[in-house]
Amino acid sequence: MLDRYFYTYHNPAGNRFLRGAGSFPNVIAVDAPLRGKPVWAVGYAMETAIWHVVLEGGTLQVIEVTLDGDARTLAYETGWFDGTQPPIVGVSMIEGTYIMRSDASVSPLSHPIAVNDFEVLYISLAGDLVLGREDGVVASVPINAPLDSRLVMNSRGQFALYAKATDQLAASTLLVLEAREGQIRILARIDLPGEDAYEGIAPFWADIDGDGVEDLVTTVSNGSLGARIRAYVWDGGWIRQEIDGPATGRGDRWLHQLTAGRFGPDGAVEIVAVRNPRQEPEMEFFRLGDGALEPAASLPGVTSHVPGSRNLDQTAAGDFNGDGKPEVLAMDLRRRAIVAIQRNLSGANEIWRLEAGGEIVSNFAPVELLGEGLALAVGTDDNRLRVWLPTP
Repeated sequence: MLDRYFYTYHNPAGNRFLRGAGSFPNVIAVDAPLRGKPVWAVGYAMETAIWHVVLEGGTLQVIEVTLDGDARTLAYETGWFDGTQPPIVGVSMIEGTYIMRSDASVSPLSHPIAVNDFEVLYISLAGDLVLGREDGVVASVPINAPLDSRLVMNSRGQFALYAKATDQLAASTLLVLEAREGQIRILARIDLPGEDAYEGIAPFWADIDGDGVEDLVTTVSNGSLGARIRAYVWDGGWIRQEIDGPATGRGDRWLHQLTAGRFGPDGAVEIVAVRNPRQEPEMEFFRLGDGALEPAASLPGVTSHVPGSRNLDQTAAGDFNGDGKPEVLAMDLRRRAIVAIQRNLSGANEIWRLEAGGEIVSNFAPVELLGEGLALAVGTDDNRLRVWLPTP
C-alpha cells in the first residue's frame, strides 16, 4: 500500500507493540488543552508529532507538538463522526493526512481496515463482513459479527476477526481470511463448543513460536472454568496447533490479552495479559512450554481497562527506556499514572512511572518519531492531552 495507516492499537496486527527505542522516563511533559473530554487519540510523526484526538460527541481536534515542546491546535471539526468509533488515520503522499470516515452502513463500534489503496474491509450494521470501495460494495459475507468486532491484519495481508455473536455480544467463532481480486476467501474457521466464547473484540497476530510466521492470540472464556489465553499456531495457510494457558477458575474473572514479544529475561517470547482488570488486577506473563502456555511471572497493582469502557487500548509495549529490552505500559489503580513493567530473573517489576496529572480516559497513543525515539500521549478527564517527548 502506498498510504500508511495509524491505529488506536499501534499496528494493524493488533499486538500494541512498537518498534524503535525511547528515553523514558527521561522525557519532558507537555499539556495541550482540548475543547472537550477525549475519547480516542491516534498519533504519527512528520517533522513534528501530530495527534488526532476524538472528543465526546464525535468532535475532532488535531494537535501538533514540536520536538521542543510547543503545542498548538491544527484543526477543530465538530460532528466529525460517531464518537464511539475508534479512528484510523491515513497518511497519503497524494492526499496528505486524513481520517478514514465511514458511512451509515458501517458499525459505529468498529472501523474499516485498508486491504489496499482502493479497498477496505468492515463490519456492517447487520454484522456482515463487507469488502468495499469508494463507489460501493464489492463483496459481502454474512458472519453475524459482534458490532464492536475488530479486524486485525498480519504481514502477509491476511485478516482475522471474531464472528457469530452471542447474546452477550461476545463471539464463538474465529475467522482467518483474505480479500483478493474483489472476493473474500475464508482460510480457516474455529467454532468454539458449548458455552465457550472469545473475550474482547479481537485476536492479535504475533510470532510466538519463532518460526517467522505470525500466530493468533486469543482469550477464551467459560462460565464455569473462567478465562484462559489460547494461541493458534498459524503456518500461513492453516491452524496447525492450539495451545492453552491455565484457566482462571472463576467465570467472573476476565483476562485482557495485551501483547506478545521478547519480554523474557532470556529473550524468550512471552504473552502478556491483565487478569481481572476491573477488580484486583494483576499483569501476567505466559511463555510457550511443552504444549501449553505456562505462567512465567506476574505483578499486581496495574490495570489496562476502565470499567464500563469499550476502550481496550490503554496499554502499549516496546523499548521505551532504550535499554534493549521491551517494557509493557499500563495504568496504576488510580488510572492517573503510566507504569512500565519489565521482566527480569526475579519476575516482573515496575521500572518507572510517569504521572498524567489527571485520570487517563483515552487509549495510549505512542508515536515512533522520525529518528528521534518514542513519544507517548494520553487524554485526561480534565480535557488535556498529556504528551511525553524525549528531552531536547
